[in-house]
Amino acid sequence: MKILVTGNPNYEGLCQGLSQILTGYDVTFVSRSNGYDLSNVPLITEIARNYNIFINSTNVPNDGQLKLLESIYENCNLEHIINVSTTSVYWTNKKRLDYFESKSRLEQRSKELSSLSIENKNNTRVSCIAFGELNTQSQRDRKDGREKMLLTTAAQYVKLLIDSPPTININYLCVDPRQTKI
Repeated sequence: MKILVTGNPNYEGLCQGLSQILTGYDVTFVSRSNGYDLSNVPLITEIARNYNIFINSTNVPNDGQLKLLESIYENCNLEHIINVSTTSVYWTNKKRLDYFESKSRLEQRSKELSSLSIENKNNTRVSCIAFGELNTQSQRDRKDGREKMLLTTAAQYVKLLIDSPPTININYLCVDPRQTKI
């Protein structure tokens, strides 16, 4: 099984956790760090044709994740597309409103395309997974006392989607760390 992931596994984030958890898989990461412009939708779509699973992890400005989803869904015959969002879309943050609106549109379109798979109108399963606060330096710097999810724990949930039976489509998964210390 070949998996294409948008993101840098050397940067502290979900892709770092994926690189540690998906060791038994044939995984390729594409990001600026290895010379790929994720806003070049035709190029990333062409690359995705050679894979079974596409993990749409990295936020790309101007609805780039949504554009990648649309193009890859329409032009590639993949087994599974997994879109990564954030549970923060449920809280308004005026400082990053464009980010949250973009993630919200990604989630909505994921759910629409997922329903086509359920009705057997397309062979590609589509899932969306939204994470709460991950244990990254930027989240720890907030010093808000909130629990953060380990990157490898988050990656385990993505692996759950990857390993799910092809007869099942997990449409949407929302995962937050419980705030037990507050």
